[in-house]
Amino acid sequence: MLFDFDGVMFDVQAAMGPEARERAVTDLLSRRKYRPRPFPITLSVFGIHQTLAYLAERERDHAAEAEALVSGLELDAAITAKPTRNLDRLLAVCAATDRKVAVISDLSEYAVLATIRARGLDTHVNAVAARQGLDLSAVDAGHTAERATDLLGVPHAACLVVSGSSGRLRRVQQAGAIGLGCECGRDPRKHLADAQTPVVSDLAVLTQALLAP
Repeated sequence: MLFDFDGVMFDVQAAMGPEARERAVTDLLSRRKYRPRPFPITLSVFGIHQTLAYLAERERDHAAEAEALVSGLELDAAITAKPTRNLDRLLAVCAATDRKVAVISDLSEYAVLATIRARGLDTHVNAVAARQGLDLSAVDAGHTAERATDLLGVPHAACLVVSGSSGRLRRVQQAGAIGLGCECGRDPRKHLADAQTPVVSDLAVLTQALLAP
């Protein structure tokens, strides 16, 4: 089973605040020597991952600084984020029923790992696949899910991916995994559900389903 870290497991988005990473990188670049660019970097419009990709391609020195800053913010937010209700119980049931668990995310892998360890969840989590430095392939949830199943050593097509993001669910399904929507403070049920995607209201419902004979 694959769990989407932000939303399903922890509310990192709420802990970080809206556009915190974008504003931090904007401030960073404003303090550096001006460089002509083909267009202004309006981070609130393009988003943090697109901005990091641009810097990685054209301004490697700024890219390294920006990524380190972003990863630090993600670590601070993840460590202090509120865990989703019944998360401990769900992971314990997965372990008790011999289900391998991986965590996927487009956040810093170090931030995800540090949070899992700090919360004592590492005994129930078998693998983590998230963003590693300036390798932005983790932004594609389908690619990240494939990496996670490789780490688990299980067939991708047999893996259930639980997410509260309709976009991420569609990408993992396009990559061949099975998607399950969870109403975890991200997208509403009407956006998560379709003919191929069942939706649960919370982690308690999923836990009970795993315990069913």
